[in-house]
Amino acid sequence: MGLTVDIGHLLEDGDLPSKNLRRRCSALRIVRFIEYGGPLKRLQGRETLIECKQHQRRKACLGLMWVTKRSDNLLAVFCSRCHKVEAVISGWEATVWADGPMRPLPMTED
Repeated sequence: MGLTVDIGHLLEDGDLPSKNLRRRCSALRIVRFIEYGGPLKRLQGRETLIECKQHQRRKACLGLMWVTKRSDNLLAVFCSRCHKVEAVISGWEATVWADGPMRPLPMTED
């Protein structure tokens, strides 16, 4: 079983940490899963473009991570190739990433 994490414990006042780089990297990986999984309906899942970080016999797993929204509204993250569960995420519903990527904004060409 993977890590069980409440994203609120990794954030600083609801935002990504700015002082502790290791904590920021951990939070950022979890936030990416929230962006993919937050908009899902319960018992839906999708593949992400986030790489598996598992290694076997000094070789990196080449799988991509899947995120699913469980019936209890927790987000579960696992690798499609090695089938390792990386995380079960709680506390994600009130984050700014819960509704998926931000909406497009108009830009100008210079």
